Formats: sequence, structure tokens, C-alpha cells
Amino acid sequence: MEMSVVLYPKIKLWLVNENNEAVLGEGLAKLLEAIEKCGSISKASLSLNMSYRYALHRISLAEKRLGFKIVERSRGGALGGFSELTSEGKALLVKYKRIEKDLTKFLKSEKYQFKAKQTDCQESNSV
Repeated sequence: MEMSVVLYPKIKLWLVNENNEAVLGEGLAKLLEAIEKCGSISKASLSLNMSYRYALHRISLAEKRLGFKIVERSRGGALGGFSELTSEGKALLVKYKRIEKDLTKFLKSEKYQFKAKQTDCQESNSV
């Protein structure tokens, strides 16, 4: 039985600073999206099955490497705390998502696809 197979490249994307330090990748992008949706780091990390401490570490490390805040945090109280992306954080996330979308579209273009006929190996293995 003859079938066809189509392969295309897939890569992981990171945005890095001038020191080649990773600043934003898929995991942090998902966390930032969840913070936008949930309104808090705690709820966002919970929704991603990520510890609050790890989420806070990822945000702090990115902010240190960037040199600016990407998440504005407010501690709890009578009304509870909240978190939201700063304007820079929103712009960074939008840029990351745009690059990711464009890169995926580019890599899936016919120019980079590998197409071949596939045969059933069992048919050709007669003993």
C-alpha cells in the first residue's frame, strides 16, 4: 500500500537580549497570557500547573535580563492582590506571538516541506 508523507521543520523560539540570554520563550509567553486572563500570578501559575514560586522566578529573571518590568504586581489585602502586564510586557508578548506565527507559517511553506512516497514495510518484507 502506497501512502505519502509530508515533513516540515519545527523549531523552538526564544527572544534573547544583547548578551544572548533567553528572555522570552514559549513557557513564559503562556504564563504572561494566563496572567492577562486570570489577573494574578497565583491563579495563572495554578492554571498552568506551575508553582507560584517558579512563575515568580521566571518573571523576575526576564525582568532582570530586560531591564524593565513586564508584570505589575499588587500584594493582597482585603480585596486580594492582582497582577497585570505592563505596557512593555504586553508589547513584548504581542511581538513574540507575531514572530512565532510568522515563523511557523514560513517553515510550513512548501519551500521547506519534504514530500515522499511511503510504502508499507510489511508488504516488502516477504520471507
